[in-house]
Amino acid sequence: MMAEVANIKNAVSPNEILFVVDSMTGQDAVNTAKAFNDRLDFSGVVLTKLDGDTRGGAALSIKYTVNKPIKFISSGEKMDTLDVFYPDRMAQRILGMGDITSLVEKAQEQFDEEQAKKLEKKIRKNKFDFADFKAQLEQIKKMGNLKDLMGMIPGVGKHIKDIDISDDSFKGIEAIINSMTPQERADPDLIDSSRRRRIAKGSGKDITEVNSFMKQFEQMREMMKNMNKMNMFGKTMGMRK
Repeated sequence: MMAEVANIKNAVSPNEILFVVDSMTGQDAVNTAKAFNDRLDFSGVVLTKLDGDTRGGAALSIKYTVNKPIKFISSGEKMDTLDVFYPDRMAQRILGMGDITSLVEKAQEQFDEEQAKKLEKKIRKNKFDFADFKAQLEQIKKMGNLKDLMGMIPGVGKHIKDIDISDDSFKGIEAIINSMTPQERADPDLIDSSRRRRIAKGSGKDITEVNSFMKQFEQMREMMKNMNKMNMFGKTMGMRK
């Protein structure tokens, strides 16, 4: 295979050759990078699978060994997880300091100012409902791998290193919300005990799970109501601007 890629390079004379390496392979990634660089003299490195369990120490070793820049990183193996490599952010990640800058950038990519204004008005009127809650979950899911996102929060990464956080974590909540009628999503106060039993049956969940979610949702609405009384949302909007 090494001979084949060398022949391709000689035949097409590419402007750039990127070496893609799985960051979870450790020292093997360094050895492989050196072997390919000796034959191809590649121009840069792409570091993949940089999820919550991998801080990226291989990045330093590869850079030192082949003296080629790391141009892109990825939390997975698909194009939508690809991101530009920033050395300072990688240093923070390796030291367990999180990467709040990247987290904010990912949030801004999904941020819709018009939707945010509508949501703020509903919160001010204490009208935040299950449809709004589901929309917020969908925005979070678009930001990327859940464990990787949590690992960007300073001080959180080391605590969740050995915890399995699945990207399917929201599916149970979504199933409960999807089992509600449009009227129930728009008006949570409609949902009495008989409706909860129907929702539990429709979502394939135990009634205790539905009750627990409903309680948490009410606590969140109460917190929003208190924040509204303290004018916290007005201050938040001012900071956002």
